[in-house]
Amino acid sequence: MILSIKTPETYITENGIISQAGKYISEYGKNPLIIAGHTAFAAVREPLLKSLEEKGIRHTDVEFFEGYPSKRQFNLYSKKALEEKADVIIGIGGGRVLDTAKAVGDTLSLPVVAIPTVGATCAAWAAVTIQYDDEGGFADFRLNKHSARLVLADPEVILKSPKRYLHSGVVDTFAKFYEIRPVNEANPGDIPFDVALYASKIALNKLLEVTFAAEKEAEENHFGDNAKSVIDSIIYIAGFAGSLKTQLSQYSFAHPFYHSATRIHSTHKKLHGEIVATGIITQLVLEKKNQAEISQAIKYFSAFDDLFSLSDLGLGQTEDEIIKSVDFLSEDIKKSFGTPWSSEEIQKALLAADKIINAAKSELAGGKN
Repeated sequence: MILSIKTPETYITENGIISQAGKYISEYGKNPLIIAGHTAFAAVREPLLKSLEEKGIRHTDVEFFEGYPSKRQFNLYSKKALEEKADVIIGIGGGRVLDTAKAVGDTLSLPVVAIPTVGATCAAWAAVTIQYDDEGGFADFRLNKHSARLVLADPEVILKSPKRYLHSGVVDTFAKFYEIRPVNEANPGDIPFDVALYASKIALNKLLEVTFAAEKEAEENHFGDNAKSVIDSIIYIAGFAGSLKTQLSQYSFAHPFYHSATRIHSTHKKLHGEIVATGIITQLVLEKKNQAEISQAIKYFSAFDDLFSLSDLGLGQTEDEIIKSVDFLSEDIKKSFGTPWSSEEIQKALLAADKIINAAKSELAGGKN
């Protein structure tokens, strides 16, 4: 067996870790290019800059990120890093910023430090950059030579971000289990897949156990073990599970669905995990799972406000518009990601899942009245 695992060298989840960032970043460089979202940088600015200054790290060059992680953006920031003679790349923000920072580091063979400010994905850990075009449509996977070398995750910063982002990350973590499981079933006795499935199940169970408690504690300005467990499940455990899996698209559907959906501009109002959730329900239909299992997944997603029909995702309001989107998605998914299902099977599953989701939403709405 040949197994190549790309993980950070150091991962820290600790309250106030931003105020110690300089101590850890100084091990990688003293002349960083900082790529950050405006809101993200505001959340960490004071303790981060003070910490960098204390360690003699240049902290005046901050490039604010807008748009999508595209080849143009990678080239733009790479050129800036060369001009500034940067020796380390620091990414501050969500998945788009962190994916861009990783791509720049990969291009220039520089170490990357990831400072996630939301818990919407495991991008801080993953050694892959999802590349888009400048309009936000999925373009390609960039398999980076390394993960971010250092990940600094501050529970207080992440839990203070809007719940919508955290819930999207929770559901995206659930997707690791649902997508790794068929890979595991297709490769019985394959130890890496066994480990990946086990890790993804740990993350799913932990999030069901502690997420709401962590959110309630955060409202009272307390960020303890529950908050750390939520962040570790989304970034570390899910990221680790993802680093062990291969050939995912050959057996799964949820993420191929997300990538294809981004090529339809009207879906951009939804977050990654929100679109993935609909993809998981569709995958369960494709796998011919029983109603009990589909209902369980719907229960999970609705608890985190991530149960969306095709029209909710922006894939049409009328039946004709939805059918047109489904036709495009089924062909694109089959062509681009090599799933085992035919385009016709995907079309039927998308429409069946949409019907199931709409029925569940109506039932839930009725229960609230």
